Amino acid sequence: MLPEELYPFLRKHKNKVFIYAWEYFTRRIHDELVRSVIEESPFFYVEINFGIIQKELHSDNDRSIFWEAFFDILSTQKRYSDLCGFLKNDEGVAFLFLNSVLNTKDSNPAWNRFCTEIEARTFFDMRKWNGIIYAEYPPKEFFVTDQQA
Repeated sequence: MLPEELYPFLRKHKNKVFIYAWEYFTRRIHDELVRSVIEESPFFYVEINFGIIQKELHSDNDRSIFWEAFFDILSTQKRYSDLCGFLKNDEGVAFLFLNSVLNTKDSNPAWNRFCTEIEARTFFDMRKWNGIIYAEYPPKEFFVTDQQA
């Protein structure tokens, strides 16, 4: 279930920010997996559970500052091909940073730019939060050819 504190920001940015519901987001992830294998165009996945935000930002004021920056940055993203969606049971948010570089892990340029912009506005560095899930898709083994093996 979405935290109550999100509703004002969702309403404020409803015409600028599109966050997929979990059911549709999983379909988009599947579509991107297929596309990325066919086109050899990997993507980087980041998942942030709302519990992590609650644990890292203890006060209502800190979370309010964070959500304001978060939605402002989402609404002005420069990489329009990237996707954002809610996790199952609305337990958090996830991102797909498309056309990413393999083996970058948490040094992914798109993720770092997003985090840097949030940090510049809030002084909160999400890259240091424990529990955020990072993954590259498809795994690099999909791109191994017989000549490389």
